[in-house]
Formats: sequence, structure tokens, C-alpha cells
Amino acid sequence: MDTQKLVSFYQKEIEENFWPFWEKAFDEEAGGVFTCFSNDGSTLVSKDKYTWSQGRFLWLCAELYRLAEQGKIALSKNRLKKMADKTYLFLVNHTVMENNHVLYTVTDDGKPVQEDISVFADCFFVIGVNKYADVFKNEGAFDQAYQVYESIHQRIEEGHFRTEPYPIPVGYSSHSIQMIMLNVAQEVEETAEKFSKPIQKKAKSISKKIMQEFILEDGRIIELKPEDASNEDTLLANHVNPGHALESIWFHVHSLHERDEKVLQLLSKVTLQAIHLGWDEEHGGLLRFVDKNGAEPQGRRIDDPYEKLILDTWDTKLWWPHSEALYTLLLLYKKTKEERFLEWYKTFFEYSFTTFPNPNKEIGEWIQIRDRQGRPLQKVVALPVKDPFHILRNFILILKLF
Repeated sequence: MDTQKLVSFYQKEIEENFWPFWEKAFDEEAGGVFTCFSNDGSTLVSKDKYTWSQGRFLWLCAELYRLAEQGKIALSKNRLKKMADKTYLFLVNHTVMENNHVLYTVTDDGKPVQEDISVFADCFFVIGVNKYADVFKNEGAFDQAYQVYESIHQRIEEGHFRTEPYPIPVGYSSHSIQMIMLNVAQEVEETAEKFSKPIQKKAKSISKKIMQEFILEDGRIIELKPEDASNEDTLLANHVNPGHALESIWFHVHSLHERDEKVLQLLSKVTLQAIHLGWDEEHGGLLRFVDKNGAEPQGRRIDDPYEKLILDTWDTKLWWPHSEALYTLLLLYKKTKEERFLEWYKTFFEYSFTTFPNPNKEIGEWIQIRDRQGRPLQKVVALPVKDPFHILRNFILILKLF
């Protein structure tokens, strides 16, 4: 593999195709970023700001600043610093409530629209503000992120949390909560060390919990685990989210501070199982949801909104699982030197870069939401936004990997 060619490709994608789109979407006046675009990126349909997206954007600004400072990417450090500063101030001044929960949505100038209806919004606030603290050596920002981080853990331990836009079905525990908390804990613990903060480290135990409680012997990750064995025949219990599995893998790999062959073998197995179940042999690409045996999700139905989401969107092709796959496969190839990961990387690369890129080069970015045949869909996935995070985060991680 020509790593220099690979690095140059992703540098160019960031510099010429992706960051120009998001730089134009930056709110010069109030800070933060506008994300409520049509899927093709041509039309801004609302100026409301989702904390979920603002935190993600701050993470990107900070990471790109560091790469620019190191001379690894040709973007303006000063411009990135300004965008990071203004987004950070917008977040801490307009989204944090007195109880250290964060608002779900605010107006473009920071007035509340929706309150704390999703712990995921809190998680992305922490990820963004913590990264800002790390890159710009701002201990006060770390303290703000950590207060929200602690409140998230307290709510999860007490069972008093919400997960809009996808409420966890009653009687099920969710892999998604554990995996996001693994990623948040990793980010916070890394920054805490730099500030010599004596915090309780949780990432390793969360990683272990996922591997013990959510990964089956055949390598399948249980996305929704029924608390009652009588519900193991439901569609909710039997569905698989291949994209989440692939994203979760690199979180676990990042938790390995020393090489552990047994864990790497397990994570390799999970990766290949997710691809085996999720890859669409007919049209290419990764299906959004599949059955535990592959293809369309099956099982007893209980008339739950999450069940409807699975049935309505199982055969769509979304941007984020594909970008997660690109990084996870390269990471495992570098860790294991196994050619099968490189071959699957090439397959995902070919599909991703022939399917998702916006043909309108003046707009750029990707048309992120597609139907099974790869045709653009004007559809809401999670938040009604064009997501600024997954693709750029994975391109950044690939640059850092090589």
C-alpha cells in the first residue's frame, strides 16, 4: 500500500472538497455552524442549531487546527482558531443549563428551542469542548466539559436519561449508549492527563463491558439487548446495525494501550461479521439495518417506534457507516497486517467514492443519504441536518494513522 498516496488523497479531500463546504456554513456573527441543509447541500432550510452538531463541529475545528499547526494540512490556522473560539463560546454561553445538562436545539442566536431530550447531545458537547480544551490548552474549558460529563454518567447510572430522536425501547439495553460513553471517556481521559486532573478512568471498564455483554461468540454485536429472555425472538433483539459495529471497533482498538492479541482477534471477528451480514451483494454498499442472519430484519413485532425506524430504513445506504469502515479497516490492517482488511478497505473505498460524492463540485461534500441502489434520498436521518462529523473525523483519523 502506498501510504503517501493515501495520505495525499485524504489531505486533498479535506482541503478541497469537504472543509470549504463547512467553512462557508460557519456562522460568522454568532459562532457555530449552520447544518440544516438539504441532502445535496444546496439549500439551507433552517438556521436552528442542534447542540449535537455544534459539539461535533468544534471537535473538527480543533483537530484540523492541530494538523494545520503541525504542517500536515494546508488550512489557515488563524481561521480555524477563530471558528473554534466562536463555536466554543456559543456552546458554553447558550446550550448549558443550570443542572449541567445541555439543550437539544437553540436558535441561530442561542435562544432555547428544545430542552435536554437527548443524552447524545450532552455527549457531543463534551467531545467538542474537551477537544477544544486539549488543543488550545484551556483548563477552564476542560472543567466545563467534565461537569457535563459527570452529569451524563449520573443520569445513565440512575436510568434517568432520554435518547431522542430514537428512544431506547422499554425492556432493552442499548449498545449505542455504551459505545458513545466509551468514546467520550477516551477523549476526556486523554485530556485530563494533560492537565494532571485526577479523574476516575472508565474507558477500559466500558470497553470490557461491551465485549462481555454485547458481543456474541459468532462476532455479532447485539444492538438492543432484551432484559427478558422472552423477548429474544423480537425484531428489535434480532436486528444488527453494521455501521455501529464498525464504528465501535475502532473505539475498542483505541482503548488498547498495549497490544492484546486475544482482543484484536475478537475485534477482527466482529468487523468481518458486521461486513458479512451488512454488505449488499446485489447493489454494493452497507445496509443500514439487517437481520442477525443477514438481509431484511425479521422477528416478532411489538409496535415500537424504533422497530418502525428499522423497517422503514433498513435498505438505505448512509454516508457514516461507509466512512467509519474506511478508518476501521485501515486501522485493523495496520495493527494485524492481514490482507483481508486491506481488500475490504479497497471495496469500501470504491463504493464510497463512486456513490456518495456530490456531482456538483461547486457545492462539494457528499450527498450523504442514499437508497439501496445508491440514488440520493431527501430524508431525515437522526437530526434534520447535513452531518459535519463522520466523514471528516474519519479522514482526520486516517491522516493521523499514517
